[in-house]
Amino acid sequence: MLGGAALGILGLLTGALWMLPGPRGREAALMLRLNAAEAPAVIDGGLAVARLLGTTPFFLLALAAVAVLHPARALSLGLAALVAEAVTKAVKLLARRERPFERDERVVQRLARRPKDAGFPSGDAMRAAFLAGIAWAIIPTAGWLAAPVAVVVGLGRIRAGVHYPFDVWAGWCLGLGASLAWLG
Repeated sequence: MLGGAALGILGLLTGALWMLPGPRGREAALMLRLNAAEAPAVIDGGLAVARLLGTTPFFLLALAAVAVLHPARALSLGLAALVAEAVTKAVKLLARRERPFERDERVVQRLARRPKDAGFPSGDAMRAAFLAGIAWAIIPTAGWLAAPVAVVVGLGRIRAGVHYPFDVWAGWCLGLGASLAWLG
């Protein structure tokens, strides 16, 4: 449990490097490069589909499926997910980081809707990493699929112009940390 909490805290602290001018500039340049790169439509379409796997409705559906498979641990699973969501929301409120499309007119907005909350940390990346960690623990074979999907969800958020890399990094660490805490 402590290892999971430590990973989440470490992810937030290293993700907070965006507050320093040097790392922030390099992060913004990387985000612009990923966002503006030419890519076949099939890649952007795949990223748009993968994005659904980080949304709250999918997250709740997946948690319900795990709860049915493991009813004895359903309450602790729900609590771990709730804590991960609460920490994500609280940090967003405290950090109030602008999203790339709000800060830089060169960002290509690739999503139909613009998120209204702050960018740091990425909630979609957190949820995808949480589910990947749970999948890996319950069915290791599923983990081999869920882990790359979590990476794609996070990269898709950068490509879409709604998150910077440090946002996604912190989200991944929070989600994976919460899943490790649940397993602990």
